Amino acid sequence: MKTKTQTTLLVSIFALALIFTACKKDTPTPLPAELLDCMGVENGTAISDDCDDCHKWTAYNYVTHAVREVNDTITEVLAENEMFASPNNPMNPLWNASCTDCMEVLNGVAVIDSCGDCQGAYVYNMVTHDPSEIVMLGGDTNGISATLLPGQVIILPEDAGNPYWNSGCK
Repeated sequence: MKTKTQTTLLVSIFALALIFTACKKDTPTPLPAELLDCMGVENGTAISDDCDDCHKWTAYNYVTHAVREVNDTITEVLAENEMFASPNNPMNPLWNASCTDCMEVLNGVAVIDSCGDCQGAYVYNMVTHDPSEIVMLGGDTNGISATLLPGQVIILPEDAGNPYWNSGCK
């Protein structure tokens, strides 16, 4: 009986040793994609903009307006006059910087409608009901507000009242 118990104990120890050696990881198991940010950092804070460019959080100096990317917001030490800013912060000049709209205007408002037509913004005269396409600066609406006459408004491409939106569909 004693040899059977010793044999069972020896087999159990061998089995445990085999299990522990089999569980040893030589290569790390890849993390699920939902745990990685766009830079491949586990639980990272980097996000992609509309141009599919990946951006890290930044440290923004509110005195000098200098911006620098940071690897994380936990261990990073901020300098004097710095604060963290998310990548999609409106003050981040790199966010969507490599995009052009369908009229090739950097950060423009023109978009493709459901018919595949590029639709830009236009000025609509609410008195005469005449639309005028915004052609200055390639369709860019920056600075247009200052040139509007009384009764004129800017209509963006996807506005519900835009008669040109999806007008090319057959």
